[in-house]
Amino acid sequence: MSGALDPIQEDLPLGLPASPPGATPRPSAAQLADDLPPSLFEQFWRQLRGLPWARWRAQAAPVLKSGAEQVSAVAKVAVTRGGAAARVAAARSGTVARVAVKRGAPYTVQLAKATAQISLIRAFPLLIARTIHLFGYPAVVLRTGLQFAIAHRAGLAIDEVVYFRVDDPAGYTVYEAPPRLGTAIAIAYAPTLVLSVLAIACLAPALTPRLVLHLPPTWITWVQLWLGLAFAAHALPSYEEAGPVAEQARIGVVKADPVSVFWVIPAQIVAIVTRFGGILPAIAGVLACWWLAGALFH
Repeated sequence: MSGALDPIQEDLPLGLPASPPGATPRPSAAQLADDLPPSLFEQFWRQLRGLPWARWRAQAAPVLKSGAEQVSAVAKVAVTRGGAAARVAAARSGTVARVAVKRGAPYTVQLAKATAQISLIRAFPLLIARTIHLFGYPAVVLRTGLQFAIAHRAGLAIDEVVYFRVDDPAGYTVYEAPPRLGTAIAIAYAPTLVLSVLAIACLAPALTPRLVLHLPPTWITWVQLWLGLAFAAHALPSYEEAGPVAEQARIGVVKADPVSVFWVIPAQIVAIVTRFGGILPAIAGVLACWWLAGALFH
């Protein structure tokens, strides 16, 4: 044989050549790690663990105990004083509340009664006016329709028309301010003339023949009375209609307008009568038409 066989070696990774025989072995990774100096974290941890924690804990225990006892004592005093103050405040507030109730209850009851009386006093005229309008709703619808027709024929812009509602006034027409006083008088008082004529036409045959001839009333008589009173109660315009006409007439007097001079006094009288709602105009219209209807046959 030519020579001895090479010793068997294990396959090395990454194709590294095998160390020749007799060479010094390479150090392992564990040996290299042991030879490195300690890191900063290890040095800090060793110094931290070397501190005298037990001796410091023994020295701080009495101080912490005394401080806790002082804090507990202060808290107990605060709670005791706070509870006493709360009880005193509650007692005082209860006394004040009882006094306030004793002193305030009669005043509150009187105030409530006075408020209810004032509300009733203010609401009672409105209730009467609404009843009058409900009783005479045909006249309300007719008057509003006449106003709308006259304003439309005069070429005025119509903003809103309400023929009937349960309120005072019950019907109205919102239209453009007329440039002339004559147009304003026609819109406000032409329905007054028409309703007055209808009221007299209904009341005259219902009143006078029966008062003179002593005829018994029939259902036609009651219908005539109802329509006559309804037309008469709504013959005069409302304050929303009479007030602007009176103001326009007053301004026309300053400008020496002949129509204003003639109409300013009646317009002011109607504005005063209608200023406080629909009760006074209704009474004035009924009395005037009733007198006129009775005077026809005398």
